[in-house]
Amino acid sequence: METSRIADLKISFNELKKDAQEIQKKGLPFMMASVVIWSLILGIQFLNINVTQRNLLTFTCSVILMPLAYLFSKLVKADIFKKSDNPVNKLGFVFTMNQMLYILIVMWAYSERPEAMLMLYAMVFGAHLLPFSWIYDTRSYAAVSIIETIGALIITLVWGSRITAAFMIIMQIIISTWLYLDIRKADKN
Repeated sequence: METSRIADLKISFNELKKDAQEIQKKGLPFMMASVVIWSLILGIQFLNINVTQRNLLTFTCSVILMPLAYLFSKLVKADIFKKSDNPVNKLGFVFTMNQMLYILIVMWAYSERPEAMLMLYAMVFGAHLLPFSWIYDTRSYAAVSIIETIGALIITLVWGSRITAAFMIIMQIIISTWLYLDIRKADKN
């Protein structure tokens, strides 16, 4: 009897996850928006201004995330602002808000280690993607999260911030493509 109840709960929970995946298109609009944001951040790295000014401009790039995600959601037919009682959607929001706590580390670097700020920003961004692999049932978030987090550390230490920003663009293009293919495959089934 207990096994049957657990199986029923698992089916219900998987249905909630599938609903969130379909509505949100596995977070694809946000990943597409991040390609634009990281492209802007790369451009900022080439400006002939001091590191503090570059870091401030880098921070301001994130302001356009939601408008860009909204525009990309229209393109891929996602409803990123749909009001829902689905607890999986609410959990996704909590996962996103988790990143805000880690941004405090990046803010510390802004004033105390400005040359490390972009690296930490990239690492926090990459690391925050990990839990989405579970919500959206895709390895893409797990793989990219680990690669971006470790890659940002190594690349910045070896080649600097410009190459790190370019690396982040490439990784975000990879995950956006991967998610797009996942969605197309799911739509065909």
